[in-house]
Amino acid sequence: MAKQPEKLFSCSKCGAQFLKWSGQCSECGAWGTVSEESVVTASSTRPSSKPGLVQPFVSLSNSAGSPAVPSTFDLFDRFLSGGFVPGSVTLLGGEPGIGKSTILAQLALKIASVRPVLYVTGEESPSQVALRLKRLSPVLPQLLSFLDETDASVIASTIALHKPALTIVDSVQTIRLSSIPGEPGNPNQIKASAGTISEAAKKSGASVVLVGQVNKDGDLAGPRLLEHLVDTVAMLEGDRAHSLRVLRLQKHRFGPADQSVFLRMDERGLEEVADPSAMLLADRPKNASGTIVGGLIEGGRPLLVELQVLVTPAGYGTPLRRASGLDLNRLSLLLAVMGRRAGISFGDQDVFANIVGGFEAKDPGLDLAVCLAAASAKADKPLGERVAAFGEVGLTGEIRPVRGIEQRMKEAQRLGCDTFIVPEKCKHIKDALRLTSLF
Repeated sequence: MAKQPEKLFSCSKCGAQFLKWSGQCSECGAWGTVSEESVVTASSTRPSSKPGLVQPFVSLSNSAGSPAVPSTFDLFDRFLSGGFVPGSVTLLGGEPGIGKSTILAQLALKIASVRPVLYVTGEESPSQVALRLKRLSPVLPQLLSFLDETDASVIASTIALHKPALTIVDSVQTIRLSSIPGEPGNPNQIKASAGTISEAAKKSGASVVLVGQVNKDGDLAGPRLLEHLVDTVAMLEGDRAHSLRVLRLQKHRFGPADQSVFLRMDERGLEEVADPSAMLLADRPKNASGTIVGGLIEGGRPLLVELQVLVTPAGYGTPLRRASGLDLNRLSLLLAVMGRRAGISFGDQDVFANIVGGFEAKDPGLDLAVCLAAASAKADKPLGERVAAFGEVGLTGEIRPVRGIEQRMKEAQRLGCDTFIVPEKCKHIKDALRLTSLF
């Protein structure tokens, strides 16, 4: 049947489609993201009943999946539970300048020393990419090839023809299909281009890494459907003003999806940090109020961080609440619990909270440490250098246990802590404040 253009409205954040325009997307709740799109749909969606088009069933009883192939880059092999599975598609996301291209350049150099690698340069020219690679390695491997192309069909055909061990596409926001209306970066373009490249990878058994940029809200640019099209989603996070980076695995079809790797940026690229807890606590001040050691579980292993809170009289009518590395809404909630359940009010004071090192954490096990640091800052009394606190704080002021408390305590003992404020010792926030002589 002939195809005819049809006008629809789609959300640029989540990709949801609507028959009419609205100021807010009803799917993801974003404002100002719904715009008119021209899409091509078939005039009839009824499937054909011709016998010749019926595909035979496939039995999986005697089939075995392809095992992961080591990349020769130990960091990625451990991160991906053995390496890249043939035909898999990995999405690597992160903010601009965080180090995505650097770590992929290191990966390309490692694999290209033994197997062919194709580097698709959508954002940069091959000469620009070569300059970055030469900063990491003076001699480029012969098996490393470049493709200066943004047409997804050409990229897919090249993958199918040459079948490289790994194809890196930097980035998916610059790729487009000529048969799909819209500019590169448009939701329809991203979905169609990623789908075309993913299909070519699975048919040829070639592994592909797609680079995705992150928008101002911290989400991968483009529709969320892109994350469902790929097999693995990894995020490179960190503060560009600090050297610490965290490579987190958010989705992995071929292994556990709770892996994390801590990296440090230097002139040689990104290198793994062997002891991230010691690195984050290295320059902790002595006998200072408003600071305490907290712990969380990151990638299945314990990690210690230094929490700092500063409390000052409010200079304006409405007190300020600022957080770096912590969720601001969670900080406000904990301060409200302190005022209502423990009698320590911050209603006329500005509160600033920070996790040292540019590290971001959402583990509820940091709640108790935040509360104690805030109370210490308000009373201007140090908690002690060897004190660590782990526990979640509820709205009634109760302290709840969190997973891996024993692991967190062992990690804290290894680094010199000998006093622990944990749910086994206290059931309420008042109990924790009494144990630290702050109440």
